[in-house]
Amino acid sequence: MKSLITLAVIAILLMVGCSDNNSSITSPETGYTQLSNGPNWVKLPADIQGRLGIETEYSASKLIKGKDGGNVKLDIKIKRPGNPLGDFEVHAKLKIEKHSFPDQEERLFTLTLDPDYAVINVSPSPNTLEKHIKIDAEIKGIDVSDIDEETFDFIYVGDNSEILETAKEELTVDYNKNKIKVKKAVIDPYTVGMTPPGSRFGWVR
Repeated sequence: MKSLITLAVIAILLMVGCSDNNSSITSPETGYTQLSNGPNWVKLPADIQGRLGIETEYSASKLIKGKDGGNVKLDIKIKRPGNPLGDFEVHAKLKIEKHSFPDQEERLFTLTLDPDYAVINVSPSPNTLEKHIKIDAEIKGIDVSDIDEETFDFIYVGDNSEILETAKEELTVDYNKNKIKVKKAVIDPYTVGMTPPGSRFGWVR
């Protein structure tokens, strides 16, 4: 009888152990959306990708005081004579509001064009700011024929893959001028436990 009781206890313990091993593990709530796959970014033309390698980087930087705020502008133009897509151009402006970080601080903000996609990297991450940022940006001279207006969007993604909400006054794709544009995209600061050193914004198809 003791043997039967012992066997029953062991069986119950084994069942509990198996149940624990098969239970799903959920990560704690962090308040942001984690991407399982990378965004479907709009691609830059192959001839432009070839120019934007490791040795060639297009960026713009500005030292901004917390009490004043300021703008960082990135302007790029690459001539492409005879190319059916026309010249390649990028115009982007990032606006940092006054008092977005301690008044006595100065921070060097940098915008850098991604070498492969319609994406602009920004450093340091606006996640560290206390006020929203505003973005105006457009890229011309790219193939927009495969962009679906139903899924076309402008998003902001941190280095740890969280997506920050953007409210936009205008988001357009111009099939005749081979251009994509966003106007007054507003991105609110987003506090996370580990603030990434840099983030990026751009267009998805």
